[in-house]
Formats: sequence, C-alpha cells, structure tokens
Amino acid sequence: MKKVAIFFGALAVFSLSSCNKCAECHAATEIGGTEYELEELGDYCDDELESIEASGYDVSDTLYLTADGDSLPSPVYPGNVEVHCGEDY
Repeated sequence: MKKVAIFFGALAVFSLSSCNKCAECHAATEIGGTEYELEELGDYCDDELESIEASGYDVSDTLYLTADGDSLPSPVYPGNVEVHCGEDY
C-alpha cells in the first residue's frame, strides 16, 4: 500500500511540473505591413512568458538586419519592440 501511495505521489509531482506553459520567443517589428524577426530571445515559461510578452524588448542599438542577417527595409531605432512567442510545447 505504501508503494502505491509513493507511486501516485511521484506521478502527481511529475504531472504538475509538466504543466508549464512554455514558448520560444523573439523580438519583432512591423515595417510596411510585414513582420520582421529582429532577435531570438530563447524559451520562456509561465510568469516569465507572460511578463516578456507584456513588456516587450528594448532594442539598445540601431538595427539594420533581421535575426537571419537579411537587410531590413528601414532601420529599427533604439526603443521598445514587441515580443512574439510561439506555440506551447
């Protein structure tokens, strides 16, 4: 009986830890109706995910290239830009 209780306790802990809402995020801006990815920001989960999406990302230098190294149609000047996060995993 004790082994069954330990098993279900471990299962509950595993289930709770796997309920994290996580996503890969990137800084983005829209120029002329097209969205451009400026920088990959990595993975964020739960409260950090909500926070970065709400607060955006501060660009500190003028950007002339996308995250892929392609030229932007116009520079992105220092300031706050949107953060977009992908699907949950």
